[in-house]
Amino acid sequence: MQHQKFFEIFTGHTADYFQKLPQSGSSRINYIAKSGEKKYVVTYNENIQENEAFFYFSELFTHLNLNTPKVFTIDQERELYVQEFLGSKTLSSLISEENLSDRVKKLVKKSLKSLYELQSKTRGKVDYTHSFEYESYDDLPITHDLYYFKNFLIDVLEIEYHKSTLLKEFQKISEIVQKQAPKVLMIRDFQSRNILVDDNDEVFFIDYQGAMEGPAGYDVISLLYQAKANFPNDFKVEMLDYYLSFWQDDSDIQALQTSLNWMKMMRFLQVLGAYGFRGLMQRKSHFLESIFLGINHIFGLSEDWKEISTDFPELDSIIKKLKSQEIQLKIENLIIN
Repeated sequence: MQHQKFFEIFTGHTADYFQKLPQSGSSRINYIAKSGEKKYVVTYNENIQENEAFFYFSELFTHLNLNTPKVFTIDQERELYVQEFLGSKTLSSLISEENLSDRVKKLVKKSLKSLYELQSKTRGKVDYTHSFEYESYDDLPITHDLYYFKNFLIDVLEIEYHKSTLLKEFQKISEIVQKQAPKVLMIRDFQSRNILVDDNDEVFFIDYQGAMEGPAGYDVISLLYQAKANFPNDFKVEMLDYYLSFWQDDSDIQALQTSLNWMKMMRFLQVLGAYGFRGLMQRKSHFLESIFLGINHIFGLSEDWKEISTDFPELDSIIKKLKSQEIQLKIENLIIN
């Protein structure tokens, strides 16, 4: 196999082990490879632009001594590369096994501390022209996320809404979200499946090729409010306070606190779009399993945060329809069939 041969040229030895990992939402192919006593991750991806972003951020993070993998070698075509093996377990798998154990609590705290270190150490040091799809969380990605929700969940479920009213609300949301601060490096898909845990219970971040400049609160919300983790509310509040404790500037803290509900709304809607596309359309089980939890999140936010009902009534109406018996039954039937 070409991929194994590339690895063996890198190590200078025949591979003792070379096993393909199951794919999730990505088109990347990952292998766990072993040579002697050392393990590695070998990755193949035909998307050169995505690879170049990953290489750039990996080099920067390694230079800043952050908890991310080193890239050891890259093939001439820039499609195949060998990276550091940092652990065989993810935080997601440990949450599934142990729920909210003391160990999981400590790992979540470590993840938030490492996230803050990444955000603070990279400030002013990133050339965002090396980003993959977007340089910043501006109107383009925000509008894309909102339409992702509309096109792949709401339209698939055939929920009725007034089109021009909803799109005007989306424009207003985008204008407000773009102003949220403080601005840092935003990983964007910062969730427990992308956090590796090694044998010493140290945490490491992977899958950051979609990083861009954006509001600091987005990644925190992505982790703590991940549907499948289903953390209890008191723990989420405690962890938000823990994360905020790292910030020293009062204006940054105030801006972060102001941004959190906006970040929740954006993340919840984006994730529901992903569940619709990857789950209802592509039939990937991981995404199907989380649809109802995702709906509960956005419904709970709309109940607790009155800005949605007062400023975005058309969106609020759609959210309430998602919780209706009619739509819940429709989703159940789509999942079964």
